[in-house]
Amino acid sequence: MRTFVNGKIIDLSPDGRREGCLVNSKETNGASYESVTDQQLQDQLTYYKERAPEYDNWWYRRGTFNQGDEANQIWFDEISTVKDAFKAEHFHGDFLELAAGTGTWSSLFLKEALILTIVDGSEEMLSHNPVVSEPNVRTIIADLFSWSPDQLYDSVAFTFWISHLPRERLASFFTMVSRCLKPGGKMFFIDDREVAGTRESHVVGTSGQTMVRKLNNGDHATIVKNFFGDKEIEQIAASVGIELHVHCTPKYFLYGIGSKTV
Repeated sequence: MRTFVNGKIIDLSPDGRREGCLVNSKETNGASYESVTDQQLQDQLTYYKERAPEYDNWWYRRGTFNQGDEANQIWFDEISTVKDAFKAEHFHGDFLELAAGTGTWSSLFLKEALILTIVDGSEEMLSHNPVVSEPNVRTIIADLFSWSPDQLYDSVAFTFWISHLPRERLASFFTMVSRCLKPGGKMFFIDDREVAGTRESHVVGTSGQTMVRKLNNGDHATIVKNFFGDKEIEQIAASVGIELHVHCTPKYFLYGIGSKTV
């Protein structure tokens, strides 16, 4: 079954769900990219350290991110949809959140966790995370490109992180996630969709795997920004023993819920 969304044909399953999320030409055309350097990854971390005090303005649609009542409501409604999908899966136990940042999702994860371990490379971002002082929260400051788990977890989650992974590191990241999970353990992620006309006010330009962003003080920084397709993510997860089902909200978000099968 097919329907039209924003002038494009979208395949639907018999119950009306989209069979695949729209992806940009980068993913569908199999374009090649220059690898992201270690220095570029360090620059990305520096950017988030500097952005920490203003990061939540994006999440809560404040200041330059305020797109008006109607657009903001769509944003918050779609967040609620994803949160409901997460809560319906009854995550539990020893819970690991990777790239926890300022904690826009940490409070929700803590409600499901016996012990919540949060990992991030930026002490500055974690200083704004509301759960770090909770007695059943363990905080680790570490580079996620080199960090290895010291235990197995019942649940693993990461939010708005994989779009900041170089394409050549996506498979190794999911390998690490698989190593973190107990057999049967669950994983969750949410990230941005790329949708025409929704570029944020802090985005100056894009090229290859990178994007130039602007801080409130006017400084510019280059970060990694990739938009992966749902099937691409599912296939990589499957290759490391994670059965992952990726979905998209109508406008803003890509999210996935899965479990380790081996």
